Amino acid sequence: MPRPGRCLFAVLLLTLTILAAPRLSLAADALSFEPGDSIETLREKIRLNGYDFTVGETWVYNLPESKKKSLYTRGAIPSSPPKAASPRLTSLDAAAPLALPASFDWRDKGGKSYIGPVKNQGDCGACYAFAAAATAEGAYNVATGRTGAACADFSEQFIAFCLGTYGPYSSHFNGCDGADYDYAELLALTQVGAANETALPYTGVTPSGCNSSAYPVIRFKSWGRVACSDTDAIKATIMANGPVDAAVNVTSAFDAYTGGVYQDDQAGCPGSDCAYTVTNHAIALVGWNDNGDAANNGYWILRNSWGTGWGEQGYMRIKYGSARVSCSVAYLTYPLQTGGRLPGALKLLLQ
Repeated sequence: MPRPGRCLFAVLLLTLTILAAPRLSLAADALSFEPGDSIETLREKIRLNGYDFTVGETWVYNLPESKKKSLYTRGAIPSSPPKAASPRLTSLDAAAPLALPASFDWRDKGGKSYIGPVKNQGDCGACYAFAAAATAEGAYNVATGRTGAACADFSEQFIAFCLGTYGPYSSHFNGCDGADYDYAELLALTQVGAANETALPYTGVTPSGCNSSAYPVIRFKSWGRVACSDTDAIKATIMANGPVDAAVNVTSAFDAYTGGVYQDDQAGCPGSDCAYTVTNHAIALVGWNDNGDAANNGYWILRNSWGTGWGEQGYMRIKYGSARVSCSVAYLTYPLQTGGRLPGALKLLLQ
């Protein structure tokens, strides 16, 4: 029978070995962030996984779980997603004309910002409208050279309710009740257009109707998807057209993010059509940074719609591939196709 001293020594040695062991680095071995994780639990998981970001009690983290469910409202995945939902840009056709720099940021391009202030969707599940508006604003600003205070400011209220709840796209997106995976909100901006925020300010409350016929609109030329997980194609699309619309699968750590390079164990795009991989929140990507080692340290610059009190003044640095951020990415193109007021047939549909 071993002596107590030897047992104590063995336990001590094992403890020291665990503490000295390399932190988890592979997504397959990482500890997952779970609903209901306390801030202390999140910090311990971050430490054990070897991640480099911080968390705290943000307003989203502090929401009751029932409220969070209403905030994350991406629709159910179709039982049989289309095998080829739409043509997709790849690194071969998107990146060829562009020399991709190690870092790029539309918030500071030649000392000028082509993006307006961060917005806050509140507890309305209209993140898709904010991502679409940010993408539209960026595409319009980049194409027309608008910067700083002259940046466009499009109405999320118009997208969510006039085009969605009371409009012809309500089967795809509906006010605070979210959107499906088809990016019909971007299609709507090419077929109908975007109204200005001043014409219809965001309230996050479902209106009793929408008299949209009086709103001047800006219509976009086209929209498209970027090939899943094609980092170079996403970069080239951002650089050529402006910020892109993307989706993430939010965790408790994402809710609580306060700074650093976010990372989790949700790498890859496991959907039967990868663009239909499960996600629950829409955001925009405005740039990137390879951070000295693209394969291991590179990150996207993510623009959220949770106000400047979340993250890094409303933004997040998120590692390439984490939170499924590279699975479902789409873009808009400008110049103007048609403009002015809404076509007569669509006016009737929207009234």
